[in-house]
Amino acid sequence: MKIVVDTNIIFSALLNSNGNIGDLLFNSDKDFEFYSCGYMRYEIQKHWERLKKISKLTQENLEISYTLVISKH
Repeated sequence: MKIVVDTNIIFSALLNSNGNIGDLLFNSDKDFEFYSCGYMRYEIQKHWERLKKISKLTQENLEISYTLVISKH
């Protein structure tokens, strides 16, 4: 099944990869194909410092999560 996700869903997955949304995005490769617009990458970069602060992830861990999310769509 193909699913279009907006930036808020990506933010949610980055902020809480163990939550329902994070679990769905990171662990459902066999069931779903995720799509998003190119502007999503700009929005994430624009709010990067805020994401880092809210998530309390290190720069490296946030980059890893971001890379994983991007590879899913």
